[in-house]
Amino acid sequence: MELIQARIRGLGKLKESQWFELSPHLNLFQFPDQKGLNDQTFATNFLQLLQTINPTYDIEKIQPFANFPNFTKQGGYTRHINPAKRTVALAVFSATPSLVKELAVADEWLYETDRIEVGRRLDYSRWINFVEIAASTRWSEISDNIQILLDQVQNLRPDLTIPLDDIFHSLKPADRIKNELQEQLAHWLKNLPAEVQKSSGQLIESTFSAVMRADHFQTARDIVCSRLPLFVTLGNSISHSNTKKEETHSLHNLLHLIANSAKSPSKDSITDEHTSFDKLNEQLERSNFSSMTLRVQLCPTGLLLMIDDKPMQTAPGDPVSSLKQIQAKAFLAVAFSRVAYKTEPILLFAEPERMVSNTLHAELADFVINISNTCQCLYSFSDVDIFSHITEGKRYSIDDLHIPELL
Repeated sequence: MELIQARIRGLGKLKESQWFELSPHLNLFQFPDQKGLNDQTFATNFLQLLQTINPTYDIEKIQPFANFPNFTKQGGYTRHINPAKRTVALAVFSATPSLVKELAVADEWLYETDRIEVGRRLDYSRWINFVEIAASTRWSEISDNIQILLDQVQNLRPDLTIPLDDIFHSLKPADRIKNELQEQLAHWLKNLPAEVQKSSGQLIESTFSAVMRADHFQTARDIVCSRLPLFVTLGNSISHSNTKKEETHSLHNLLHLIANSAKSPSKDSITDEHTSFDKLNEQLERSNFSSMTLRVQLCPTGLLLMIDDKPMQTAPGDPVSSLKQIQAKAFLAVAFSRVAYKTEPILLFAEPERMVSNTLHAELADFVINISNTCQCLYSFSDVDIFSHITEGKRYSIDDLHIPELL
């Protein structure tokens, strides 16, 4: 899956943007050096919102929208925000041929899949839509078929028409077949007389498939979730004042996700976990990302990322340079995504130039450009533009995104 469009619908200091298109490689975003949420810059907040589409952390535990206001002002009026109806981050992906084949197993309608829209709401729920493909059947699409079957049943078993009498006359053409109505129609179709099943088997089958489309599309959404690119932020981390919360974009969260992935319901032994980690280490070794040697190692205290056979540390005073940490985390994200999701991650660089010395800016730029040839990269910054010599990819300013100024 490739991210082709996105937008944010923030609140308070970070307001909503227009839709913006994305390059499959490098995308640059420049913001004024101003504070947004959680004492972070706009450049960092912007990518933090996008990351919520498919983050490396437990979103309900971290609660990245906790500091968003509960009210908004429009036209001089204050309006309460319903978290279940407010989408904060939206993304549109293109579907790969292999994904379409997977989806079509759930429902033949999904052979038409071209674009998939994903959104994250303020209440942390996530929704998925298949653009221009209805996720449920309208009553008008099957009413003629149901009437034909009703007429046949009327001649054989009049009592079996009673359950549909009230339904048939109360429905409107545009009503969707889902929830309780779907269950009622599916039960009725499954229990038609043997004579009707024999004479109208194909009609029953096609009607039943249309009735069950809402369930089929939920299965398809689950497939999309398993193939959705992981959004990995590198660079500035977010610090919460609430001590119960941890840094949203730390290496710890990625390692924790990897460890949890190895402990899926089907994995009931340490041997299975080792097999999963072996696959990841094989991917790290096979990728030959750089001169450094990377591998993950399971130990009693958790999962460690080893660099040249030494544990990578993230505490202050760590001997591993900031640039090397960024590179190692990016390489780990790519390898894990290939093993777990069968796709490349989307790397979100949140002002990493602030973390490395000026003398390493050229090396940082080269690294980002090179890895953008492997997976999509979104790089946000404020003042220091280390890509001023680059013309490839997409480049946006805050004016291009039409994000209003601070309130």
